[in-house]
Amino acid sequence: MKGRIVFRSISQFTPVVWLIILATMASRFVFFMVWPYLAVILHRDHGLDTFQVGAFLSISGLAAATTGLYIGYLSDRFGRRRVIVLGLVVAILSLALLGVTESLWVILFAMLVESVASNAIETPGRALLTDELEDRDAKDLALHMRYYALNLGAAFGPVVGVAWGLTGRQETFLIVAGVLTVYLLVALFIFFRTPPRGRVAGKVFSFSEAMRVLAQDKSFQVFVLALGIGGIAYSQLEAGLIQYIQQGGEIDPVTFYPKVTLTNAATVLVLQFPLLAALQRIAPLYRAMLGIGLMAVAFAMLAVVPITSQYTILFAIVVLSIGEVILFPTINLIIDRMAPEDMKGSYFGASSLAGFGFAIGPLVGGGLLHIGGGTALWWTMAALCILVAWLYHLAEAGRKEGIAT
Repeated sequence: MKGRIVFRSISQFTPVVWLIILATMASRFVFFMVWPYLAVILHRDHGLDTFQVGAFLSISGLAAATTGLYIGYLSDRFGRRRVIVLGLVVAILSLALLGVTESLWVILFAMLVESVASNAIETPGRALLTDELEDRDAKDLALHMRYYALNLGAAFGPVVGVAWGLTGRQETFLIVAGVLTVYLLVALFIFFRTPPRGRVAGKVFSFSEAMRVLAQDKSFQVFVLALGIGGIAYSQLEAGLIQYIQQGGEIDPVTFYPKVTLTNAATVLVLQFPLLAALQRIAPLYRAMLGIGLMAVAFAMLAVVPITSQYTILFAIVVLSIGEVILFPTINLIIDRMAPEDMKGSYFGASSLAGFGFAIGPLVGGGLLHIGGGTALWWTMAALCILVAWLYHLAEAGRKEGIAT
């Protein structure tokens, strides 16, 4: 029975849906060859300390977070496809600049622009995927396959990058720009040949009207706050963990981090669909609470294990990844169900405000490492995850109250 449902759902996938899924995998594959190692590049080649590296990464994340809401609105107002194409063009140019410049300030500028451009690709892309599909089972499967593709690319990108000697090198950004150029060309071909489905640029409404609707949705506001705080914690899997390992001096972060990403992605790839089947009867927000709770356990483990114990660190990553595979695919599903039909872009864009958490995460992590080392960093992240679980509970309670009202 389940097999027939899956086949029926996949048969409804349009070329645009497949484009988003496959392009996500390809772009993440090359992106993860270099972006997680940006902290290493900034420290090794430009002499920045852990706090300065965290500040650099945080500023670029803040740029994405502050523009996400308006980008989502633009995709509602003018259409997802136009915004995605513009985002791809800008991303290609900024990545090419990152690949050739030697100036620290030009690197910062290109990071800022690339972060905004990536948001202009990702936010409308998620909304476009849900636009293309009407059946709920097909929509749920597509969202999970997109996340699966993302992790497949993230798993093998760093491994191939190390094997080919591409990690920790700025020139690798040129490869990322090349892959996005292919994405752009294929997207233009498909967009011109296939008519839009679902809501493209429906009724005209102002940005202030969109803001008014979002301001009235208290449950969604609590949910976005929870996402932001969770982002502070999860962002430590990249910059925080690399700097923690680098600070210890016993493990080479360039060769060890591919093991982290491979462990993370392999856990997600193996367990995503079995866990979805096992937990599908649980309400999405309570499923999210379970996922963030497991992340809290993982951070507590990192706080107590020796920094030299590679296998114990990797086991903690497995626990964190199980929490991730429960939590992250559920987030887009929750947003899609919370959003009014004609405001999905605005709601997905508003969820980008959670990027403030991801933006300040490297700064918070670098500061905690600078002040109190790994113990302060990981115990703080565990506490934040517990706070997020409580906020999820408040969001679910508020949603039920709103439905009853």
